Formats: sequence, C-alpha cells, structure tokens
Amino acid sequence: MDIQYQDTSTTYYHKYTRKSKAVGVMWGIFTMCYAIIAIIVFIQPQWIGDTQNTEATGYFGLYQWCKLENAGQMHTCTGSLTHFENILTDAFKASTVFVGIGVVIMFVCVVALLLFLFVKASNAYLTCGLLQLFSGILMMLGCIIYPAGWDHEEVKAICGNQADRYEPGECTIRWAYILAIIGIFDCYILSILAFVLSARQAKMPSAHYTGQLTKSELNGYTMETESKPSMMIQPVLTVPDHGIDHYSEYSQPRSRRGDFAL
Repeated sequence: MDIQYQDTSTTYYHKYTRKSKAVGVMWGIFTMCYAIIAIIVFIQPQWIGDTQNTEATGYFGLYQWCKLENAGQMHTCTGSLTHFENILTDAFKASTVFVGIGVVIMFVCVVALLLFLFVKASNAYLTCGLLQLFSGILMMLGCIIYPAGWDHEEVKAICGNQADRYEPGECTIRWAYILAIIGIFDCYILSILAFVLSARQAKMPSAHYTGQLTKSELNGYTMETESKPSMMIQPVLTVPDHGIDHYSEYSQPRSRRGDFAL
C-alpha cells in the first residue's frame, strides 16, 4: 500500500510540474512581448494628435512632436533624448523619465529570465515579479502625468485654444497612449502571475515517505499519512477469587464406576 501511495504522489507531482512549466513558458513569452510594447510606446510620438476638426496637422509623443506643413508635404519632427532641455513641458519631461526607467527595468527583467538557469525557479519568479511591478508603477505615473503638459503653446497650436491640462481640445488620444495604458494592466497581471508561480513551486516527495499526496492540496503540497487503525486495549473481565474452585466439573477427578468409598 505504501508503494501505491508513493507512486500516486509522484504522479501528481509530475503532472503539476508540467502544468506549472507550461504556464511559466507562456509568462516568459508575454514578458518579452510587453518589453517590446514598452519600447514602441516610448519611442513613438503618437500619444496625442490632430483630428479632422483641427486647423493644423501634427502629433505629440513623450519627448518628440511632429508637424505636417504645406498640406502634409513637409514632415518636421522636433525633440530628442540627447537634448532633454528641448522637451516642451516639465510634465512631458517627467513622463519621459518615468516611462524610460520603466522600459529599462523591463529590459532588465527580460535579461533576468536567465536566472532560471542558475537559481531556484521560485527566486527567479520573485525577482522578475518585483521588476515587473516597479515597471508597471513607473509606466502608470508617466501616463498620469503626461496630460498635465497639454496646456503648452505648441499643443494649442494644433489642438486649439481649448486644449488645457488634462483637456486635449480638438485633438484625440492616439494608439501609443492607449497601448501604454493596456501595457500597464498587462504588466500588473504578469507581476501577479510571477508571484503566484513563485509561491506554488512544488517539492519532490521523498522516496521514504509513506504518505499520500492529495490532488486537492497539490498546490500547497501537503502530505497526508495513511490512516491506520489504532491499537485499542480490550477490557478484560476479572472475577474475584473467594476460594471457590472454578474448574469445570469435567475437569474434576472422577471415580470409576464400581468404586466404593472406604
């Protein structure tokens, strides 16, 4: 019976390990995808832009903005990371810093995937989860602060005088800004999943353990021992001895037929 329990525990362990590795592979793929998305969001100047109602044509990013002049025949972009002082507003500068650091952290997280080759999987998941959490927080701060710079004259020149802080005027939110917001939720989900995978790493049941690994408790890997009937002491009925012979009459010595007492 002990051998059967040990085989069942080992079977549950291998099934859980395979499923955990499959989820971990998907997590790693989505982590790399988010890192690519974060880079695209950072470099693309498509956070806010013109519409059909705007008098001018152009769009703005974190550190760069572009204008289309002469009926769209001339494309002029201004701003770069090498000339940080040329960024339009302090809000755009702060957003550039926060989002940029978030991108760097995600790049470090992708490199940290190599930790799975050298340390325990639980420690690697925990490290990557913390990096993803910090990256998501920084990306969120960048997205929140960015609209505070919409009151700049360059923004009003394209979006109209109605443009103000957290008010795009006649402009509209473009795909890079929307992708950044979606990426924040994606980053938080990946971080939570990394923490779960870190806490749910299974341990191989020992070969000398005679317990059974239950399916319901597989995520925590709790062992339950085989229930065995306990040795109970049966009560013994004792009869006090008052000098009476309790032997059966059949055990008494019997005289042979025909014997007479003298």
